[in-house]
Amino acid sequence: MITVDDILALPAFETVELAAPCPGAGEREVSNVGILDCPPDYNNYNVYGPRELIVTNLGFAYANPLLAEQSLLAMIKRNVAAIAVKTVYQAPVSEVVRTASTEAGVPVFIYDGAYHERVAYESLDLIQRDRAAADKSRAVDGLLALRGGAAVRSALYELTGATGATLLCVACRPVSRDAGSFYALMNVVDGTLSVVCDDRRLVETVSTCRYGDVILTFISCVSSDEEKRQALEERCSKLLTTVHSLHCGMSDTLWIDNGDVAVRQALAAADAALESGVPVQRWCDMRFAAASQAVRADRLYQSMVDDCKGKLSAYDEEHGTNLVETGRALVRTQGDVREVAEHLFQHPNTIRYRLRRAKALMAMEGMSDRLFISYLGLVFLPELGDLDEEAPSC
Repeated sequence: MITVDDILALPAFETVELAAPCPGAGEREVSNVGILDCPPDYNNYNVYGPRELIVTNLGFAYANPLLAEQSLLAMIKRNVAAIAVKTVYQAPVSEVVRTASTEAGVPVFIYDGAYHERVAYESLDLIQRDRAAADKSRAVDGLLALRGGAAVRSALYELTGATGATLLCVACRPVSRDAGSFYALMNVVDGTLSVVCDDRRLVETVSTCRYGDVILTFISCVSSDEEKRQALEERCSKLLTTVHSLHCGMSDTLWIDNGDVAVRQALAAADAALESGVPVQRWCDMRFAAASQAVRADRLYQSMVDDCKGKLSAYDEEHGTNLVETGRALVRTQGDVREVAEHLFQHPNTIRYRLRRAKALMAMEGMSDRLFISYLGLVFLPELGDLDEEAPSC
């Protein structure tokens, strides 16, 4: 979806000023661009409609402030996406127009920059690009539905033109919706990472596309040399730290048959970067949290987790016990009953009783405590990513 902010970030606009307060002005959707070059007596402006951004210099109302006001009010009543008035004739925007703009939620902007033709050309090109990006989103969805092999190679070729031996994927999430135009950020990411193409002995292609609210970049490599791979990943990581307003995730460099896995790694790493507030998160650096992210995405695994935790939680709720927190603490301490007892301010025998009670609920009474705690480790794995802080670096 193209927004008013996306349009106003185009090179055709040099300076832009909102004429009156209008909450959510930049988030309004734009699906077309129209040029206003006639007064409202021309069919009462019914050729213009919602989601249309109107560009005008009000030249037809030169030296006629009343006509300029009437024209802008009529356009506001059409509930267009926004109105951008070029300052070439110093066209007035009256208080009446400003008030109507705020009340109707239709923003009016005053801008310096290019003339209508260039604004319309750049805007319509961007709208078309967004439609093409939507097609890429469907292509990425198709890629993620695959499970390796020749089908993945074929899908990646259709999506990016990649035919190399390995693939590195980067996913970037904007810090906020106010960080600027999505497509402006997309251009920055593409331009930043495209410099790695200077080594044609290693990098075959760099391709960037939109995937929902994420910017995806695919870097296809012709060599699987381990030393070169590490150097490329380090270089990409450093380049991404220079791009502001984004949280970026990097996959491992995988064989191209596993390109679907590379995309999943990059998306999960970008989520982790967003959660922790860091500019770049590499999948290999996530370690324990990588396992946590992976199991969250597996529905069969998650159903096992939900079943076990559900039984423990239901027992806690009915009997006023604390089996869930006890199980979680036993996993964190690798089964150290005394440490858990001290942490929970309980007697060690109470912890042992809770452990026996949990085994009974899972119908695992004959299982050793050590093995049962290993099972609990699997149950609580999706929420224990913060144990990464204690793990060695990759």
